Amino acid sequence: MPDVVIVGGGIIGAACAYEVASRGASVLLLEREELAAGASGRNNGLWVTPTDPSLLPMARASLRRYLEIAGESPVPLRLDADPIGLLAVALDEEEMQLGRNAHDPYRTAGVPVDELGPDDVLGLEPSLAPGVLGGWLVDHGHRLAPAALTVALALMAVDRGAAVRHHLPVRALVEDAGRVRGVVTDDGRIDADEVIVAAGPWSPSLLDPIGLRVPISGARGWLVRLDVDGEPLRRLVASAGWEEATGRWVDGAVRAGGLDDASAVISTLLHPATDGSLIAGSSRQPVLTPEAEEPGVPSAIVRGAIRLVPSLADARLRSSWWGVRPMTPDERPLVGRLADGLSVATGHGSEGVILGAGTAQLLASQLLGHDPPFDPTPFDPRRFETAAG
Repeated sequence: MPDVVIVGGGIIGAACAYEVASRGASVLLLEREELAAGASGRNNGLWVTPTDPSLLPMARASLRRYLEIAGESPVPLRLDADPIGLLAVALDEEEMQLGRNAHDPYRTAGVPVDELGPDDVLGLEPSLAPGVLGGWLVDHGHRLAPAALTVALALMAVDRGAAVRHHLPVRALVEDAGRVRGVVTDDGRIDADEVIVAAGPWSPSLLDPIGLRVPISGARGWLVRLDVDGEPLRRLVASAGWEEATGRWVDGAVRAGGLDDASAVISTLLHPATDGSLIAGSSRQPVLTPEAEEPGVPSAIVRGAIRLVPSLADARLRSSWWGVRPMTPDERPLVGRLADGLSVATGHGSEGVILGAGTAQLLASQLLGHDPPFDPTPFDPRRFETAAG
């Protein structure tokens, strides 16, 4: 019988398997498809500084861990050792105002931000549209291969004694006398001392049947990969205020009377990938159906990319894809014990890679009785019950 069963083979589950196994516990990781099948393999592959200060310790712990393991990873992570920088660009007055408001959180976090005039912006990135009004150069942005990172963490967990099983859905949690004692899979029951649910937007389907409600909603995010000639960009480039453009949905829920307004919100973030392609994003939309609600979102993303970099009109479309992000009302993850024998690590939204290893370090410390690496209070999985009460 394993000490810990982890449900979900995305970046969060794989990181938890690595951290818990590294501390000597026996671990079984269960994934219903293949590793990184969901949003963990379908995201931009970037570590950038969160704008919520409560997330900074978790995010920085994650980056430190990724940099530590990069040298021993069994698959190439393509992780930048140093930040390549993100240039936020304003092409109109609205974006200038968004840019002025968007960068204070980075400065407060100690991240250098340089405000630039039009000539300086075009000097850094000559392929930008000539009508630039100004910009901000932020000293952050580490590129990585998100699916490779997920797989690497799982394989390194195996090296430390964990077991990983693919294509084995968990159908239910086993509860007895008020304690969770294992899971039920298509191959039968598996008992464990502790269960960690790290199933992203699918976490409520396991928790609801035993009366544990968590405010997780799904958000679909699209990305487009373009083949480009030469090197149109040297660093990450975004529309000024791209952090705010995707917004928040109050409590994250879609009301029945508001279905007609549940459309995609799109901002422009361009990522010159290490394979020579360009990844363009991003979007956010409440998940209403199993397949994409608006198949035209990739076209809108490309139009935004061309607005910033006109030469991309000649780029060749390689692929487009989407992933479903698990959102909470305050856009902070749920990490910690939810019931006797049961912990959760979910609700990371679009910041699963940014927060993954830090999440795992926090949860491993809680399970094994160690001091937490940072304040766990912002991530209490029962915090919304307290607010409601």
